[in-house]
Amino acid sequence: MRAALLKNYFVQYSKDRERKDEEWQRIPDDFRAEAEPEYNWAEAAAALDMEHKAAVRQMRDNLRRRRDLATASRAELDERVRSVLIHLNAPALPTDDSVFMADLRMAMAFAGPPEQSRAAWLLAALCHSEQLPERVETSGPERLETFLSMTDDDLGVLREQVKESLDAMWHMATEGRGRHFDLNSPEMARSAGRMLVEWTTARQAHPPGTRPAQLLVDSLRSLWSLCSTDSVGEGRTAFQRRTRPLQQHRSGRPM
Repeated sequence: MRAALLKNYFVQYSKDRERKDEEWQRIPDDFRAEAEPEYNWAEAAAALDMEHKAAVRQMRDNLRRRRDLATASRAELDERVRSVLIHLNAPALPTDDSVFMADLRMAMAFAGPPEQSRAAWLLAALCHSEQLPERVETSGPERLETFLSMTDDDLGVLREQVKESLDAMWHMATEGRGRHFDLNSPEMARSAGRMLVEWTTARQAHPPGTRPAQLLVDSLRSLWSLCSTDSVGEGRTAFQRRTRPLQQHRSGRPM
């Protein structure tokens, strides 16, 4: 089983790295030279995130509601969405950049109906969750060693945590209609297996006991807090009430 999980993980990991490298190569040489390496990799990651059509469409529609963007072209709106995604993939959000924060605030549309933005929330929360802990570089051999050192009991616990996280993401992605992610298909099972191997290493960057589903909700709450700063928001209580279904994926603890 461990051999199958590792093969599944590292084959896809290599493919993802190749795709990211291809996007990095598409950045003009002059631009790459001017920017920090972290920004260039964030731009490459954002190019791949633009393939999440539902999330991009929601961000684009939300941005169009801003008065100064009401007549903006799709190309201009897509460029603003791409900029939001670049900074969500960077080591940290530029909270002192008022122009970016205005775009992020509008793209997330936390004050609007959840069904109009859940796909955008999910993608942004997944990206932002990697900005919350301290960033630590790891290598393939280190990930392999970490995974092989796990006991069977630990892997069983992490398996349940991954299932819990997938349920939370599915609930958000389906506009609250679905509660349990179906892992019966080979493709979905492989995806869950990759998450399991990834989480064995990624969890070390978080406080002991952190669960991936909890991290997802905490990331969403962090984004809401940042987007509500210096703006007239709906209030913390109202936001929690609208997103309350997500709480059940946090080990039964209240938000």
